[in-house]
Amino acid sequence: MSLTLYLNRKVWLRHLAETESRFPGFIPVIKGNGYGFGNEFLANAAQRAGKRSIAVGTVEEARHLGEEGSFDHLLILTPVLNELEPDDLRPERIYTVGSRQHLDYLVSAFARLADSKPNIWSGQERRPELRIAVKLQSAMKRYGFAREEADFLRQLESAGEEAGVAVHVEGYAIHFPKEGMSAASKEAQLKAWLERIPTDTPTFFVSHLSSAQYLRLREEHPQVNWVMRLGTDLWLKDKSFVDVRATVLDIQPVFRGERFGYKQRKAKRDGHLVYVAGGSANGVGLEAPPSVQSMKDALKLTAFWVLNLLNRNLSPYTFQGKRTWFAEPPHMQTSVLFFPSAAALPGVGEELPVQLRMTTAHFDRYIEEGEEEEDLLPSSSEKSDQTLGATS
Repeated sequence: MSLTLYLNRKVWLRHLAETESRFPGFIPVIKGNGYGFGNEFLANAAQRAGKRSIAVGTVEEARHLGEEGSFDHLLILTPVLNELEPDDLRPERIYTVGSRQHLDYLVSAFARLADSKPNIWSGQERRPELRIAVKLQSAMKRYGFAREEADFLRQLESAGEEAGVAVHVEGYAIHFPKEGMSAASKEAQLKAWLERIPTDTPTFFVSHLSSAQYLRLREEHPQVNWVMRLGTDLWLKDKSFVDVRATVLDIQPVFRGERFGYKQRKAKRDGHLVYVAGGSANGVGLEAPPSVQSMKDALKLTAFWVLNLLNRNLSPYTFQGKRTWFAEPPHMQTSVLFFPSAAALPGVGEELPVQLRMTTAHFDRYIEEGEEEEDLLPSSSEKSDQTLGATS
């Protein structure tokens, strides 16, 4: 039996259609573990929603999804600093560069490929074509060109001439923080960049803006093709169509002082060991480092730290609306819960709700429920124009 993700197809498709109305022309981000759904599943969903462009995290993901479906553009978000393969010269690939080193490496890699495989470009333009999205620095302080380098940005398309590589700037990108930065500050940074970057490349990839901000930018700067990147907010912000459950595999009585489990710990009191599907291989027990921003957060963290010292750890599994406790750390594909002797017990084969961090979760089964409603998806005449070089 399994750790299962149930998906309501009807609500899922409605959510995709509503997102398009709030962020016209958005580009879905599909990367990592596919936000718990799997990259192939999300790529298929993007196609069904009429999307002809997607963003992926790495060149390895682009290679894989390029085999799964056909897209006009695959924007690779992470700079590439490893050797490329002949297939990486495909025309739909757009590579992110956030520094001169990133660009120099890609130009050299493309030149090496062209020299080793001269027949790649037979019947086409003789020079290999490198399409790039130029990452601009924001308050994130992650890789990106600083405003002081604005003059250099105007020379990017000539950067590959000496190596025989045709560099084409497909657009600019900026990645804002999720929190701690006002809407006014974000818009001020965007307007400052618009005054410095070349105006002959009007596509601008943005992230972490509200729908109102995004629509306002499209109205105030119609000469720019604004493209919203949506990842977490698209796939995980609304979880009304997702339900995660784990099967109860076995229940064993345990008595105070009796040893159990991998570590052969002694039970501190009478109760039951409830074995449920899902373990470390599924992402159970994996957590992000906590961020303490208030005294309340600090007190909570201290309380959990004290409980950890006493081998008391809350699990993500719930029964009758209450969180349960781990009996010991999760196994690879099974977790062990402790139920006191007086507590009600689930039945073997019953499914318990689970709250997992979706970006680290891997499920054994995916089950789609609910009937499809074709009219929830845009028709071919309504699909958004995602030609990245075109103004909106």
